[in-house]
Amino acid sequence: MQVLETRDVTKCFGAGDVRVEALRSVSLAIGPGEFVAIMGPSGSGKSTLLTLLGGVDTPTSGQILLEGTDMAALSDDARTLMRRRRIGFVFQAFNLLPTLSAVENVSLPLELDGVSASKAKERAEKALEQVEMSHRGDHIPGKLSGGEQQRVAIARALAIEPALLLADEPTGNLDSRQTKLVMSLLTRLVEERQQTIVLVTHDPSVGEAAHRLVKLRDGRVESDVRRADAPTLPGAEPAARPEH
Repeated sequence: MQVLETRDVTKCFGAGDVRVEALRSVSLAIGPGEFVAIMGPSGSGKSTLLTLLGGVDTPTSGQILLEGTDMAALSDDARTLMRRRRIGFVFQAFNLLPTLSAVENVSLPLELDGVSASKAKERAEKALEQVEMSHRGDHIPGKLSGGEQQRVAIARALAIEPALLLADEPTGNLDSRQTKLVMSLLTRLVEERQQTIVLVTHDPSVGEAAHRLVKLRDGRVESDVRRADAPTLPGAEPAARPEH
């Protein structure tokens, strides 16, 4: 089963003469352990697509299936619950609470979801270990570099043990050195943990680090190409060849 699938997804905003099609019949299938980058010029629809993939909004038509469940068919409460428990989010802004330590920032969402404090801390420490930040667990964000803060944010997303990790310009606030470190971490999560990742970026070097590159233009999939040297993972579907 695919981790994520979009079937003929269209998203419109406005009505009548001001109706805009942000996405037009987008169909994608993303299997377990795939690392997919989405790129495109401003206005191509990549941010809209990420919003739909994360269950924050619903398509005008078409289906978005997470582990076989059509998110648009769920009630708002059920979709929120699925988003909170099955999708990890990483943003350009780190969104860490400044007065909490790294381990507290990672464990807080778990506690808010009903996980006991002791279990939440255990999972937070495990997630920080996965991003090589165990030694900084007691530090508040102000004592961490930008790259370290982003790694804590990634740990927070991983702590829920998501089926899908969505990253929106995760290196946008980082210098080139920190960007390489974060991308190396994401690649390792895919190759060692078979974590499914979908990343939106405007940076070609970041996009090329993914195993599969989807380019959007004018709300449509312009190309969908897997790197020749990308690992073949169990359950992963081959990407389509680019359209000519």
